[in-house]
Amino acid sequence: MTSLSHTATQSDIRALSSQHGSKKKRFNIGVLGAGRIGRMHMQNVLRNRKMSLTWVVEDSPEASSALREDFLLQDTPFYSSGDLPRLLSDDSLDAVLIFTSTPSHASLTCQALESGKAVFVEKPAGETREEIRQCFEASEKANRPFLIGFNRRFDPTMSEAHRRVSSGDVGKLQYLRFTTRDSPKPSYDFLKSCDTTGCNILADLSVHDVDQLVWLTQSERPEHIYVTTHAHDATMAEFKEADAIGVMIKYPSGIIASLDGFRESVYGYDIRMEIFGSDGVVMANNPRETSVTFDRADGGRENRLHYSFPQRFEESFRAELGHFVDCLEGKATPLIKKEESLLVAEIIDKGLESFQKKAPVYF
Repeated sequence: MTSLSHTATQSDIRALSSQHGSKKKRFNIGVLGAGRIGRMHMQNVLRNRKMSLTWVVEDSPEASSALREDFLLQDTPFYSSGDLPRLLSDDSLDAVLIFTSTPSHASLTCQALESGKAVFVEKPAGETREEIRQCFEASEKANRPFLIGFNRRFDPTMSEAHRRVSSGDVGKLQYLRFTTRDSPKPSYDFLKSCDTTGCNILADLSVHDVDQLVWLTQSERPEHIYVTTHAHDATMAEFKEADAIGVMIKYPSGIIASLDGFRESVYGYDIRMEIFGSDGVVMANNPRETSVTFDRADGGRENRLHYSFPQRFEESFRAELGHFVDCLEGKATPLIKKEESLLVAEIIDKGLESFQKKAPVYF
């Protein structure tokens, strides 16, 4: 192999480059949204050497200033949403990452795709099945990658459980159980405004469990769903949002699934699933802050669960952006498919109908 020293010639460099194939490309990325989820993603955007942050769009001066200072983005231009059409017309821009509030996801996604840019959008891509369908159709028409951020699919624990199930290790699926208990409780401002369905604990929190359910059942369409909720928190009861949910889903094949979700878990971020089948069971349990255990004659102890989702899913958030880059390079196609996303949306819609009717709803 040619050695690069201070005396290396240009021909040496070209020869070395040819040995390693064609030159790798860094993709020019625009970011929409500098709020809570945008801040969480930003460290991975800056960490990924195949991404080059070109600009950030954020209408809040306070959020822009905080992001600029905390991530040392003094050399990165910040714009308001009114500048977006001009920014999207730039032919050198490869992709857009959308971290804004849920009601804006579909319109921004379609706008970016129609401008010929690839899109990564935080879940969900839209508030309705029709909005999500429009996003995928815009992607198909533009022939550009479109990835929705259901990040648990990229978590090593969850993806290993999926591999076990899809390989047939547990036999015929009979029962699936999902637990999501948030930590810490989100702010009341967020809980009032994170979506417009009237049951955001289902549409915003438990949607990750529904996506896992669709993935594990290979997009089987349910027979019926029943949703029940309660607000233990008096403030949440005042603005009519639940902080606890239980969901039962029955499938024509005989599978029964249950989901439970809570907006506050005082002992840490608690995400688990169990898949029971005719030949065995898969348990996807919580990793802890460390794997150290301590035992003495008077008892034992292990470290607590992770504090919140940025710690618990740190690796999967990084991996999903890596997967998006693989899609940009043509090495992969987006893991989350159109039919799966539409079924997730349909299950959420039927669940919201059950919540409103306080009764089972059939598909």
